[in-house]
Amino acid sequence: MDRHIRLEGASNFRDLGGYAAADGAVTKWRTMFRSDTPANLTKDDVDTVAGLGVTVVCDLRYGEERQTEVSQYKSHPRIDVLELGLDQRPGQSFVDSFQVAQDVVAHAKNYLLTNYAEYPLRYHHAYLGMFERLIAGDRLVVHCTAGKDRAGTAAALLLSALGVPRDAVIEDYLLTNDYWDWSGRDTGELDADARKAIFSAREEYLAQAFKTIDERFGGVDRYLKDYVGLDDKQRDALKAACLD
Repeated sequence: MDRHIRLEGASNFRDLGGYAAADGAVTKWRTMFRSDTPANLTKDDVDTVAGLGVTVVCDLRYGEERQTEVSQYKSHPRIDVLELGLDQRPGQSFVDSFQVAQDVVAHAKNYLLTNYAEYPLRYHHAYLGMFERLIAGDRLVVHCTAGKDRAGTAAALLLSALGVPRDAVIEDYLLTNDYWDWSGRDTGELDADARKAIFSAREEYLAQAFKTIDERFGGVDRYLKDYVGLDDKQRDALKAACLD
């Protein structure tokens, strides 16, 4: 199976199948996918995704992003788009926040580290919605704008819930650096080092999300059960739906 699905209007569309989990199980291919923005997908792209069996799309973008970069999945009659992202951006955008920064690279790293630390707390309802649809038998895509930060954390927690070891979870997260083409994104007048700090997937970023989970909840298992609301029966059902 090819992990990277080539689409004309999205560069970072990837399959989450084929990862070893506990007890010899493996995550199912063609069941769970992660992606960057669907705003530029062509009709053929949408048909390709539907042809993979996808029936649900979990959109983690902010309300303003959903309005200005409309999801092309909404045009397909057999794909249900769930708008699970925050309606309001919790702070300034990247570009706006840099206007007063003296050290742009340091500011970029701090901006991302701060956001990653908050993702497990901000998006727990979205994760539960994603889990519930997979348990129901849907094939699913989770995405944000880059497919790196919000979707990257969601994918990391999905793989973790399925028992995939953390080193493999990080490996999947870092694949964004191989596939995401951010050349068309607005970066203002930022220099190369600043753009790299913003648009690269870095292990230290995802580590902040896990740090929040480990320090506040004592690990992923307690976080999923006590904060996300995924009980033991549901977690077993999730594994049954997503593991071979």
